[in-house]
Amino acid sequence: MSVMSHRVPLGDTGWSVWRDVVLRTAGFPAAGLDAFAAPEVAAAADALLAGEDTADLFDKAFTAALADSSAVCGEIAADPLLREAVTWQNPEMLIALDGLLRTDPTVRNVRRRKRELSLLRYWQRYCGKAETIGFFGPVCWGRLDPDQPTTRLRPGPALVSRREVHFEAWALIAYADRLADDLAVRRWWAPALPPHLSLSGRQVTRPLLPPTELSAVEARLLAACDGRTPAAELVRRLCADGKLRSPDDGCLLLDRLVERNLLTWDAGLPVSPVAERVLAERIAAIGDPPVRAEVAAAFDRLRAARDAVAEAAGDPDRLGTALAALNTEFTAVTGRPATRQAGQMYVGRTVLYEETARDLDVTVGSRVLEALAEPLAIVLTAARWLTAEVGAAGERIVADLHAELRGDGPVRLADVWALAQGLLLAPDGPIASAGAELTARWAELVGLDTAAPGQAELRLRSADLAERARALFGADRPGWPSARIHSPDVQVSAAGLDAVDRGDFLLVLGELHPAYVPFDSAVLTPFHPDRAALRAALDADLGPARARVLYPESFPRHSTRMTYALDGPADRQFGIDTAHGADVDRLVRATEAVVEPGADGWVAVLPDGTRWPVMEIFATLLGALLLDAFKLLAPAAHTPRITIDRLVVARRTWRTTVAETGLAGVTGEAERFLAVRRWRARLGLPERVFVKVGTEVKPCYVDLTGPLHAQSLCAMVDAAAKTGPDVTVTVSELLPDPADAWVTDARGRGYVSELRMQITDPVSHRGVNG
Repeated sequence: MSVMSHRVPLGDTGWSVWRDVVLRTAGFPAAGLDAFAAPEVAAAADALLAGEDTADLFDKAFTAALADSSAVCGEIAADPLLREAVTWQNPEMLIALDGLLRTDPTVRNVRRRKRELSLLRYWQRYCGKAETIGFFGPVCWGRLDPDQPTTRLRPGPALVSRREVHFEAWALIAYADRLADDLAVRRWWAPALPPHLSLSGRQVTRPLLPPTELSAVEARLLAACDGRTPAAELVRRLCADGKLRSPDDGCLLLDRLVERNLLTWDAGLPVSPVAERVLAERIAAIGDPPVRAEVAAAFDRLRAARDAVAEAAGDPDRLGTALAALNTEFTAVTGRPATRQAGQMYVGRTVLYEETARDLDVTVGSRVLEALAEPLAIVLTAARWLTAEVGAAGERIVADLHAELRGDGPVRLADVWALAQGLLLAPDGPIASAGAELTARWAELVGLDTAAPGQAELRLRSADLAERARALFGADRPGWPSARIHSPDVQVSAAGLDAVDRGDFLLVLGELHPAYVPFDSAVLTPFHPDRAALRAALDADLGPARARVLYPESFPRHSTRMTYALDGPADRQFGIDTAHGADVDRLVRATEAVVEPGADGWVAVLPDGTRWPVMEIFATLLGALLLDAFKLLAPAAHTPRITIDRLVVARRTWRTTVAETGLAGVTGEAERFLAVRRWRARLGLPERVFVKVGTEVKPCYVDLTGPLHAQSLCAMVDAAAKTGPDVTVTVSELLPDPADAWVTDARGRGYVSELRMQITDPVSHRGVNG
């Protein structure tokens, strides 16, 4: 593969885009968003609020709309696909669905109303969000073809073509920990020094703390704990050398070191999808045949229960039964519940999760790329500037810390990491400051101050902005090596594939992820047809080695699915804290690496002499933080849609508070609906919007004509009001419209979708074109 074959030029901008692209879609048709719309009752409510004598007309229309909504809830609650999706995500929700089917829809008691609202919240997500999770958000890899103007879309007969069911790593770690309660098992697992500690003589070095002194036998034992040698063998050696009186004494000493947090003695499972394979290897390495056979048989039963779940795909009742059996087996063997973080929708709560590939072949043609190139390049220029600002500020932080920590000896990477995190994340730190400055410069670039109050849209031309953008965002290179890659989510708004090919479309920038490599992903990468080619392409852009930080289990956005997938022989794992699953062959203990000034910035010098840019070790952390910092517009009561050529870079948005909405504390279904209509009219909102309440994780779709949507919105505002009246409520226009969902299935039904791209900067961190 040639160096450039994985990329194509992004027009004449100098930037290039990877040929591979991920098409993220919803798993339910976009038309489902209309299920709870009621424009007739909205018109009646508006007439009543305008002072017309139409109370009776409104009452009748409202009663009829609620009855229609209840009937629709019953139809959706009985839908096998919806039931399967809910079974995967939250099996307890089936109780609510069954309750809707059993009860009289005309009896609107508190229980029924709560069940309808719960159903609505799942439904709007499944129909309205292009997420990558299970069959209600399948993965679809496609290609960009700059030589073919038209876009090709070939849906297969089914929604998904491939399914995979995996254990969550937290569940396998819990299972392995229960196995380790039996010394007959644990003695065959290899103890290891925690990844952020290091041993020198009889001293253990910890970040930011004085060394811990060990006894001679403790030091001898700890030095032998290499993460490869089973405890039984370690103890045997020390007994043979006369350092221990008996194997029991050795195991007791190991346990004491574990209690002092100086040792890990477990299965060493990584927080990634490969945890199951690693556990199987650990079990196979048990040197006692009867014990090995017993443990393997128990693990086989757990895996058989997993396989039964996988085989139940497409049958919600069978799936529910299989999941219940799996959960029972899990609880029986671990003594732990089969769920965690109950009530949350966006975390790995259950023992298993499903990944799928969409039954769809897609190639995006040059018409879309040509329309995207020039306006997106302006946004990418701002992204490069942001990484350069943060990278330079990070270098200054490292320099200051080095000066503060420098004494008679070298400055350890572990100490710099521990202190730099807080400085980077501070409210007045470099990420917040750079983000605020980016927003101010962007406002200047687009002339936001020239917009009239309430103006719906600013329409701009990339040709008029390009030179000014280069001046305002004048960074000559990215802030660290992997900051060379950015990832935009782009939606195509078109009435259908024919409209796309005619050039009758609008592009919408959902989010731009600065300094983020989406194609190295435990979710996306496994479905790519050639993972080796993906890794080779990544090496061509960034070099042959990646820095992988071992984060603690509690680290935000750290889960089985939210990790990397493209391993390479030169990759290194940096141990900066307690963490599961270190690969001892690639581990770099941050307490053994030292920070020094280099020819082009601060570097970490590893024990083998290898030198790494310090900011690259922070890269994954910075990439996660920059997504939140990359905001083109500052919060305001109203901001217009901003369109550059045919790319919408910012949707029209309204911002208010819980108190200002007037929706908190309103009781009665009709009263809530009228309050929502009053609020909509006061702000001049479109009928269909996304609403983000400050206490919620993500925005949700709201049709302001629908009585059931009004109840849901008021309930969210009521819940937020318990936190305080100043909780923010952010409203953004729905764009694209569901009618412009151009991605279709074999039956011609449209789906919400977005293209996740990977863009490479023409200049590397070292200032070299590539």
